[in-house]
Amino acid sequence: MENKYYLAVEVKPKNYFPINLLDLKISNHFTTSSLEELDAFTLKFTKKEIIDSIKEANLLEINDTMPLVIIYYENKNTRKIDALTKDNNYDMWGLLNEKALDKVFVNKVVNFLNKKIDQSSLEKIKNSQTREEFLNHIGYLPYLIQRKLYLYLYE
Repeated sequence: MENKYYLAVEVKPKNYFPINLLDLKISNHFTTSSLEELDAFTLKFTKKEIIDSIKEANLLEINDTMPLVIIYYENKNTRKIDALTKDNNYDMWGLLNEKALDKVFVNKVVNFLNKKIDQSSLEKIKNSQTREEFLNHIGYLPYLIQRKLYLYLYE
């Protein structure tokens, strides 16, 4: 069963206020519980634009320093991951394309993916002979793994 993901504000540590996208003017009646679609939505805006839209909707008492997160439920616990916004938007695929033949960079990617993906996929990435092969193997990874790689390379 696929997880449902929700945009939320972390009001206090481990205390989240889920946001119904339909309440936000910037959503233009868009709603989803898919992580990939939520990321595509939040990447269109800066954190400030999203926070301002939440303020405008008068959903909760909020300030600009509160973390914007995406929450989901796993093993009866609420988990959070950082929301991706235009503030931290960069071109991961451009970076991967540019450095696909750099052995040190490929090793960095392989070390990060070690224990996150199966060994056969890891070997395919590690032993890629061409830029296209390297990019294809990463492109076939599950979205959540690609997202984690995005955040890792962003830092």
